[in-house]
Amino acid sequence: MGKNREKRVSFSRHADSLFGVDEELTAIARSLVWWKPPEEVELYYLVRRVMYRGTPAMVRWLEQHYGRDVFHRALEGAEPGNFSEKSWNYWHLILDFRPTPLLPRRAVPPSPYVSPEIRRATARTAGGVVTT
Repeated sequence: MGKNREKRVSFSRHADSLFGVDEELTAIARSLVWWKPPEEVELYYLVRRVMYRGTPAMVRWLEQHYGRDVFHRALEGAEPGNFSEKSWNYWHLILDFRPTPLLPRRAVPPSPYVSPEIRRATARTAGGVVTT
């Protein structure tokens, strides 16, 4: 573990980009965040994409180069839309985060164009806020 710790690169949640960090990391960014150039991809966002959509090889690579802590930090900084219910529960189980909190969700205020029946059902199930 000490040997692995020396190889880790510490990066902050607000790091500017992946550009020039590592060829493999840049390749992972290109495959999972294809709509942005790698230099515009925030590092922890990429880790969350790997946790949600990546391959086991990508997960292993990140763990070998950045350590298991990178997954803890990425999970703690998760935003709505970063994980599915399945991946959210999986990573909380794997990383031994207990109890598993609710998946972050976007809150959408009720619309005046929604029928009263749906509004009442929504109020009962989500405290008056529709979640997606």
